Amino acid sequence: MKFYLISPPKINKNFNHEIFDKVTDIISVNFFQFRPKYKSLSERLNFVSHHYEEISKICKKKKIKMIINNDFEIAEKFIFDGIHLGQKDKKCKEAKVNFGSEFIVGVSCSNSYSLYIEAKNQKADYVAFGPVFKTLSKKKKKINLDKAVFVLRKLRLPFTLIGGINHTNFMELVKYKPMNLAMINSIWDYKRGAVKSALVFKKILNEKAK
Repeated sequence: MKFYLISPPKINKNFNHEIFDKVTDIISVNFFQFRPKYKSLSERLNFVSHHYEEISKICKKKKIKMIINNDFEIAEKFIFDGIHLGQKDKKCKEAKVNFGSEFIVGVSCSNSYSLYIEAKNQKADYVAFGPVFKTLSKKKKKINLDKAVFVLRKLRLPFTLIGGINHTNFMELVKYKPMNLAMINSIWDYKRGAVKSALVFKKILNEKAK
């Protein structure tokens, strides 16, 4: 099982390059997304600037794709492997024009069939859907997972599951064969720390593999 790590929305004592390095040694991560949620561009730039140099080195060394969340301005100022877009953001087609056809573009689609079709037609590289469980970071009602996965398999799009994924429920999602599982709070806000959280995920995976 591979994971898609997303940064905390704001400064967090559990998030820095040293902790990130340890976490990504423990669990298999193939994507990391910077997701600053400050209102002003300057604050978002400061957040990314503070972490970018060291985390980009770790991502390059470990072949983790580094993504920026729906922020064209920041994408133009740093080197990223791709961008993730929501439904209220610029379109996938614009990102491909701005940054090149090889630039990875992911699109949030909730569980809408029409949004999957649009993402596919605009050459999205992957889609994310959720929330699959109740979550603090999204106010949306959780999706009908069986219905959503049926659509994704029909379209043959690589997909990421997101929303409320934690130690107690993530194994329920393995049967859907996602490209990865996205996590925010269950890593960075874990009361015993991000490294301990990663160790718990690893322990559960190892026990299930026996």
